Amino acid sequence: MPLSASIKRDFTLMAILLVPVAIAVNVVGGQLAKSLQLWVFLDSIGTFIVAMLAGPWIGLVTGALSVLILALADPTMAPWAILAGAMGFLVGMLARRGMFTSVPRAAVSALIVTVLSVAVSVLISYFLYGGFTTSGVSILTGAINDYSDLPLFAAVVASHVPAELIDKFLSVGIAYVVVRSLSNRALLRFPQGEVFLAARKKATRRPTATPA
Repeated sequence: MPLSASIKRDFTLMAILLVPVAIAVNVVGGQLAKSLQLWVFLDSIGTFIVAMLAGPWIGLVTGALSVLILALADPTMAPWAILAGAMGFLVGMLARRGMFTSVPRAAVSALIVTVLSVAVSVLISYFLYGGFTTSGVSILTGAINDYSDLPLFAAVVASHVPAELIDKFLSVGIAYVVVRSLSNRALLRFPQGEVFLAARKKATRRPTATPA
């Protein structure tokens, strides 16, 4: 499919209408995590829902816009718009390939997203901010750096791995439950809803074992 057609496919009316709701979910979650200094971020749930339902390109836009809005209150967050957009795109691509049609596949997808997030967030945190940002993860980074023999870069990695694992599995899990709970009629309104519908039909056609 040509690039222009692929982008156009994602931006249906229903998908566009879902974007502000998703951004609101991301902003509320992100602000809550930041105000409580949690070791998770909670600013990707809405992005993942949109990406699963509508596709990678609108997932990219939703993720990037969410972080840029959060950056209005905290400009140091702006570089993370790159990561948020990349994660939205990745989740959309994985969803298009049926990677959120079962719990095992969703778990594998969450792990893939986590690897991307750890790699990019560590690089941004270390090289742009010296390893310490305004998120709660920096508290863990400082503790590891102070009470271990690890160099700062290793401490940043060590703090981000558990934080990203928890955050991305939680965010992907919530998005997965929301999407899978939608009715067939609701799914048909979105560009990638047919992927989930096909999985449902396949599951209902699967023969059940009868006792001997």
